[in-house]
Amino acid sequence: MSAVALPRNLVAPIKVMGDDRVKSSSVKILPANANSTYSPTSGNRIVFNIPAYAKAFINPQRTYLSFNIKKTGTAADSRLVDGVPWVDRITLKCGTVMVEDIQNYALLERMESLYETEDHNLSRAWIEGDYSSVLRKYTGGSGAMAETILDKAITEQAAGRAYTKPLLSGVIGKNQQFYVPVGMLNASGSQAIQLEIFLASNDQVVTRNTGITASPGYELSEVALNICVTELPERAMKAFNSAVLSGGSVKLPYKTTRCFQQHVPSGQTHIDFNIVENSFDAEKVMVAMRPQSKVSQYTTADVNGATDDCFALRGGENSGSVISKYQFRYGTEQFPPAPVEVRDNAGTTPAILQGLASCDMLHQSPRLCAIDIDGAPVFENKGFFIAQGFKTSDDPILNGLRTATGGAPLELKLDFSAQNTDLSMFAFVRSNYVMNIGSTGSVTMTEGSH
Repeated sequence: MSAVALPRNLVAPIKVMGDDRVKSSSVKILPANANSTYSPTSGNRIVFNIPAYAKAFINPQRTYLSFNIKKTGTAADSRLVDGVPWVDRITLKCGTVMVEDIQNYALLERMESLYETEDHNLSRAWIEGDYSSVLRKYTGGSGAMAETILDKAITEQAAGRAYTKPLLSGVIGKNQQFYVPVGMLNASGSQAIQLEIFLASNDQVVTRNTGITASPGYELSEVALNICVTELPERAMKAFNSAVLSGGSVKLPYKTTRCFQQHVPSGQTHIDFNIVENSFDAEKVMVAMRPQSKVSQYTTADVNGATDDCFALRGGENSGSVISKYQFRYGTEQFPPAPVEVRDNAGTTPAILQGLASCDMLHQSPRLCAIDIDGAPVFENKGFFIAQGFKTSDDPILNGLRTATGGAPLELKLDFSAQNTDLSMFAFVRSNYVMNIGSTGSVTMTEGSH
C-alpha cells in the first residue's frame, strides 16, 4: 500500500506548555562611573557592571544601548556621521578575564551595516541615526524629502536626540543566539560582566558643513545598557544543571573580532599586508581602506545632502584608490585559489561577488550593492571593502582557518590600478571562541568553536 501524504495544515499540533514560573524582565543598567554627560574631552569612557542575577540569564537578542546625543556647535554647521559612531572601542571582562577587546569599533559597525539591507536601514534611520539610505532613495533637488529629513535631523541633533545602538559584542551582542548564564558568573562577587566603552574623538562623529572651519563636537547623556533578564525557578535550574553543566562547566560559544592596521603611502600600488592572527577557527577577514586624513581629521561636506563622511571607504572604481587584484595566502593555502582580478574601467564587481560568495551571502541583498545617488553602486563610491570567508560551509562545524599552529601570518597581496592618497588599512578577523564557566563562577577561554 502506497503512503499517503497530507498537508500539515489539516491538524494543529499540540502546544507544549511552558513553565509559568520562568520570568523575563527588562532591566536598564546605568553607568557605574555615573556622569551627567560624557564627551571625548570629559568622561571619555563609560563602564557598565552587569550583576550576577541569581538563577538568571541574559537574552542577548534583546540587549541594546540607548543614549541621548547632542551636538556642540551651531545647528546648521554640522551633522552627526551616519550611524552615530561614538563608540571607538569596547572591552568585556568576566571577573579578571578579558573575553573581548574590539578596537576601531565604529569602522566595524559601518562595514557590518553595509551588509544589511536597504529596507532595514530605511526603517531604522530615526532609531539608529543612519540617514544614508534615505538620502539615496529620496534625493531629488531642492525641497526633496531627503533634504527635509536631514534638516530636521540637524536641528534635533543640536537640541539632543535619542538613538539606540545594537551591540557587536560576541558574548552579549545581537548575534549571540544563546542565553548568557550571568547567575553563574559570580566568582568576583555580585558583578558578572563589566562592559567598558571608549568614546571616539569629535572629528570621527561629527561632519562639518561646507565652508566651516570651527571644531564641532558632541556630548552624551542618559546612556543606558538595556538587557533582558530571564529568571529560572529551582526546578528549571536543576534541569539546566543536569543537562548542561557537564564536566563541571558551562560552555558558551561566541564569535569576536580582532583588528590589525597598516598604513600605505600615496602612490604605492602594491601592498603586502601581514595579519598576525592567532586563531584556531578564523571564519572570515574583512579589509577596509580609509584616507589617513579622515582617520584623524574632520570631514567637510554638504551636511544637507552629501554622503561623504569620515568613513568613506576606498577601493571602488570612483574612490581614487582603485584595486586591480588581490589574494589572501596562509602557508601554502590561497584564498581564493586564483587571484581576484579587476579590469581597468570595468568596475570592481568581481571583488564584491567573491566576498559575498565566500561569506555565504551571494543571494542576499546588502546595501553596499544598492544604487547611489549618482547611479553607481555604493561599493564603487564610498562603500567598498574586501571580505573573504574561510569556512567551507555555513554551519557550526569547526572548519574555518587554523592559524594558531602554523607560525605564519595571514598575507594579503593587493594591487591598485590607481592610488592617489595616503591610506590606513584595517583588517578585521572574526574567530570562534568558547567561554567556559565553572560551577564556582570561574571563567576560562577556549579557542575554536568547541
